[in-house]
Amino acid sequence: MTAAAAADQLQQDMQSLSENHPVEIIFVWDFDWTIINCNSDEYVPAGFLGDEEVAKRITAEMKEHGPTKWHECVANLINACMLEKACSNDDILEKAAEMPYLIDVKQALTDVANNKHCRQAIISDGNDKFIDAYLRKNEMKDYFSAVETNVGSWENNNAETSFKIRYQSSKYGGHECKLRCPPNLCKTQVLKDILNRMKEANGKDAKRPRIVYVGDGHNDACPALQVLNENDVLLAREGKRCPNPNSVSGPQFDKNHDNATSGTFAILSTLEKAERREGCVPKCRVCPWNTGKELLSLVHGILS
Repeated sequence: MTAAAAADQLQQDMQSLSENHPVEIIFVWDFDWTIINCNSDEYVPAGFLGDEEVAKRITAEMKEHGPTKWHECVANLINACMLEKACSNDDILEKAAEMPYLIDVKQALTDVANNKHCRQAIISDGNDKFIDAYLRKNEMKDYFSAVETNVGSWENNNAETSFKIRYQSSKYGGHECKLRCPPNLCKTQVLKDILNRMKEANGKDAKRPRIVYVGDGHNDACPALQVLNENDVLLAREGKRCPNPNSVSGPQFDKNHDNATSGTFAILSTLEKAERREGCVPKCRVCPWNTGKELLSLVHGILS
């Protein structure tokens, strides 16, 4: 089925659901490789240290400490930028503000923001300093009623400034999801918290909002399997990443994906593994996308 045909079918399905179950919609967005078209944790330090150096240091730290220490590695990279390249806090945030994005993805976000029946939230494994800089630069700060992510901060110690990252899950005293989620973040835990806060604000008799979840990574599979139901939609990014994402900035056209040869987006393969190993399948409608045009078409199918 083509993206256009999928969008048309999705529009029909959503209209049928809305006639029988009229509720507001919350769009929940991943950040890296979804709202932006790169990995923010790698993009920012690569702007000062270079791609090869960042890759080398990440490989060394992951080998020594393991993948659960990713955010400690990111903090070390940012501190290296400040110590070795004399970068200021503002230099770091200016680089974060320049992160590349697909033009049609931003249009989708804008169209949802302008729809009175919709809310938007971000659940990200990035950090709030980079995300906030990007949203402010691109005038999207007011698009979101919630941004849940790891917390970055600059701390002064003996006249030396260092960057630290506090795990998002520390807000809840950690999490107990051991299958798919790293220690710092379980997106199921966060999404359930967002829904509970909405229920408290709207009253206990308010209907649960329909969820449209947009993401690309393995940790996006967790809420897709454990929170989304038959009234919800998962817009799952498929295919490969564009090459050299750290070499560009700002608005990008889909043509940059024509020769995509980098790593594959993990969400669909993670869902396939969950079905094969655990017999778990999403209850929601799953709609793949790769380009900004495809995503915008699917979003318009939902909004219309």
